[in-house]
Amino acid sequence: MGFPRVSIIVLNWNGLTDTIECLESLHGITYPNYNVILVDNASQGDDVKVLREKFGDHIHIIQNDKNYGFAKGNNIGIRFAMEKGAGYVLLLNNDTSVTPEFLDEMVKVGESDEKIGILCPKIYLYYHPEQVQLDGEVKVSLWWGTITSRLRQSDTRPVVETGFATGAAMMIRRQTMEQIGLLPEEYFFGVEDVDYSLLALKNNFKIVVARRAVVLHKGSRTAAASMDLSVTAYHVLKGWQILRRKYLSTPGYLLSSLTVLARQAFTALAILLRGIWHRDLRQVTMLLRNMAADLKVMTKSLFSSESGRRP
Repeated sequence: MGFPRVSIIVLNWNGLTDTIECLESLHGITYPNYNVILVDNASQGDDVKVLREKFGDHIHIIQNDKNYGFAKGNNIGIRFAMEKGAGYVLLLNNDTSVTPEFLDEMVKVGESDEKIGILCPKIYLYYHPEQVQLDGEVKVSLWWGTITSRLRQSDTRPVVETGFATGAAMMIRRQTMEQIGLLPEEYFFGVEDVDYSLLALKNNFKIVVARRAVVLHKGSRTAAASMDLSVTAYHVLKGWQILRRKYLSTPGYLLSSLTVLARQAFTALAILLRGIWHRDLRQVTMLLRNMAADLKVMTKSLFSSESGRRP
């Protein structure tokens, strides 16, 4: 096996502590031909200054003038990596920690089959390392907006094809990006990895999980720390609506949207009744606010032509 150049892109936004831990774990990997690109999405503190002083020439820092979100922020790093001749680009969440040999395993799998367009490692939960977050054979349901694992625990295959590559740790072959483009930028946070996975499969690229490569993931720490959870939910809901509009027929898109809205209404009603029963006015107020925001997203998407072009 040769050693193609791998550019590792870490996106930071007000996540200094997690980012430092992630970069320190990357400093210990054994793969001989890689570089680290830190893209800062206009963090509010001294993140860039601290990271530059701590890691020096081990990382290349790109400092954005504003928060461009996940897709566009990463794309800025990807373009730089491709200009520098990267054979693979690895998008890695700043709230991850990697094992020393993980990149050796991923490149070995990637180089074994040129039809593999995207790879993911096996991902465990950082705070519960006995629990698996991603292990392969994931099914995406556009109708319900869900991502579910279908792999049996008894399956010991080292490489498993799947229908979804998570943006938390996604390694993309250069030829994939040259053929299908970069991450779709109509998403701000969430669901862009689902869209990119579907597009790769549509263009006959394989997506696989290299199960001997291991990464630990804390799980959306940047979103939890820096954004109101209702804002995060808003972006995810909006993202699924964009995705449905792109990939489903018009009748399918309308019917699935109404079905999801009805399911959310029943769930919200149950929470509302429980809040009223327990006289939890704070929960009731928060629920009503979130319901109004969700309804606004769904209504706007149903009666808007925004992001209506299908690939």
